[in-house]
Amino acid sequence: MKNEYMRPAVELSLPVVAGTVSGDPVRVGAANGVAATNRGEGFNPATHASVVTDARSYEYPVTGAIAGPFTPVYLTARAGATAPVLSTTGTGNPWGFTIPKAGETGARTATSGVAVVTPARPRA
Repeated sequence: MKNEYMRPAVELSLPVVAGTVSGDPVRVGAANGVAATNRGEGFNPATHASVVTDARSYEYPVTGAIAGPFTPVYLTARAGATAPVLSTTGTGNPWGFTIPKAGETGARTATSGVAVVTPARPRA
């Protein structure tokens, strides 16, 4: 197709914070995604990782109560050896949203545990 650059652009080499490892939730500019490689590995420059940016869902530990499906989840980015944290409390743009598992209501009153989360898509 004329002017098409790449298809589908779902796994991109993007700059990420130091210490990023495969599976980390990341935010690069307005894009939210999950690192598919460690920083500097897999044909990436030393400052980049391959980041999946499509609408897949992932299981992550999430702190805070979940009111129901599509509860916003906020990212505290990795800081060196400190792993990134997903929480239902935060400000600004959410990193993603909770998705209920089959047969579940999507609500959780517990203050922490594993939840299914999908990264938020950038808005134009």
